Amino acid sequence: MKDPSQRILLIFMLLGICLTTGCAYIAVGTKLAPIEPPRPSFQPRVEHTVGDFSFKLEGGAIATSKFTGRLLNYNILSSWKRRGYICDERYIESGSFSRTADYNLTLSGSQYGKSSIIMQILSGLTLTLLPYTVTTEWDIRYTVEDVKNGKNYSASVQESYESYVELFLVFTFPVATRNYRETIQRIGDHLYNELYSQGAFQQSAAAAGESPGKK
Repeated sequence: MKDPSQRILLIFMLLGICLTTGCAYIAVGTKLAPIEPPRPSFQPRVEHTVGDFSFKLEGGAIATSKFTGRLLNYNILSSWKRRGYICDERYIESGSFSRTADYNLTLSGSQYGKSSIIMQILSGLTLTLLPYTVTTEWDIRYTVEDVKNGKNYSASVQESYESYVELFLVFTFPVATRNYRETIQRIGDHLYNELYSQGAFQQSAAAAGESPGKK
């Protein structure tokens, strides 16, 4: 993971789980198979925001829906940058797009963490020596606008993964980080592939040698 800010955000998320519930081992999601989307003819600039996105974790959330959506968006788009699908991404508050990027992207959907509250309580009483699991389910929808021609595209994926929470799983932290990153990459690949197949990321002002918003 070359981007320092991405590493910090991911570590913050995983450490948040560790500090509040022990330490977690994350298993790679199994709904989405690895794919290789077509390589784009150019790398567009993307502005992104969080729309109608909800986040719930049984037993108590450690972050808001908006923060969780922004973190999810950032991780997915960072995987796009690593894969060479885009050249840059920038978060825009409340969807106030500047109209200077090639594409505007809005995240919607949900993230839901299922877990046994009783097991969480018992685990807490044993200082997380007694393990419990959290099943995270994603329903992710992307709406993308081509700034130059106003065309809109949409894509959606569903994925889930298991987190195993227990004190001594701190030793599996590097594996958990890698597994989470692999799951995010698969999500990103499928979203990009679906959008590309509809015609997104194939034409833009950047491809025409123009800058969006300029005449």
